[in-house]
Amino acid sequence: VGMPIKDMQQYKHAESDFLGWLRKTDASRVAKARKVEDLAKAGYLLRLCAKLKLDSVVDHINLFFASNPGKKLVVMAVHKEIIKEILKRVPQKSIVIDGSVTGMLRHEAVLQFQKDPHTLLAVCNIKAAGVGINLTAAATLMFVELWWNPASLLQAADRIHRIGQLWPVDIQYLISMGTVEKRL
Repeated sequence: VGMPIKDMQQYKHAESDFLGWLRKTDASRVAKARKVEDLAKAGYLLRLCAKLKLDSVVDHINLFFASNPGKKLVVMAVHKEIIKEILKRVPQKSIVIDGSVTGMLRHEAVLQFQKDPHTLLAVCNIKAAGVGINLTAAATLMFVELWWNPASLLQAADRIHRIGQLWPVDIQYLISMGTVEKRL
């Protein structure tokens, strides 16, 4: 059942120019609203950036394997779509650790990466693989997306940079210049 609105003109004004409308009706909330708007915008821009740089990221990963035969690599990302695309477009035998891989499957994936000389790539979600696992079979880590909290990135980096690591560790942040990634 359709319910009429008392002042459709005011609603349309708020819908078309929300911050302008809020400034007139409750100026004390404009700063908070702007922060929320900026946060939402940054989230969408980060996701867009990840999609638009995916070809370059895949080329960089494939170049790593071409230049380092037999070496293992850990790739950290945020979004499942990016993880799936990397797995689809990088031909090396790989494992994945994201929120859907839990318990014994997670343990088996880590063991496979650590022990199987033919499993060269681990593609992981920053949060899902950021704690509680050891990926020291690789000495190179590439962050293809960033997380909001730098501590999460450090935790994720610690998966390869920990006791038991035999080689110097190389951590790369694949960032697109001139984007929200650079500012983050």
